[in-house]
Amino acid sequence: MPYYGKTADQVCALFDSVYVSFYKGIGGVAGAILAGKAAFTEEAKLWKRRYGGDLISLYPYILAADYYLEKRLPKMAEYFEASKALAKQFNALQDVKTRPEVPVSNMFHVHVSRETEEMQAIFTAVQEKTDVGIVANLRDGTSAGSCQFELSLGDSIQDISREKLEEVFQELDQALRK
Repeated sequence: MPYYGKTADQVCALFDSVYVSFYKGIGGVAGAILAGKAAFTEEAKLWKRRYGGDLISLYPYILAADYYLEKRLPKMAEYFEASKALAKQFNALQDVKTRPEVPVSNMFHVHVSRETEEMQAIFTAVQEKTDVGIVANLRDGTSAGSCQFELSLGDSIQDISREKLEEVFQELDQALRK
């Protein structure tokens, strides 16, 4: 919504159905909500069951989703602005590009034209030196000799000072230039 500069009602009015993830960006354990006309949601329930999506109890998931939705929804514009600034810093690094280049939400992907093992060592060294972790799940990229990860910004980004973030990116820049 911050990207479009519209309310949830305005965005949702454009579609027949709407899917909202409770874990991407919100921070819930898992799950989502699918909203639409009754005939559509009834058919979706059937397919969810066929694919093994019915759990014995959804109570823990609902509690987490409700808690984090209330806590984080008002902060989504802040997370979005932080993601744009962070993506700009990543894109200034050698052999690093984000997708999309300018994020449209609080989540984006970081692609590095380097071997996964090399980048694991670099990210570990930067974390040890700065006490700031960047990557939770670095994996091989879609092309040989590359790696990638997904970055979803939330409350933690607010705990890192600008100075500390600059230090992290200076360390990354130096390591990538070696």
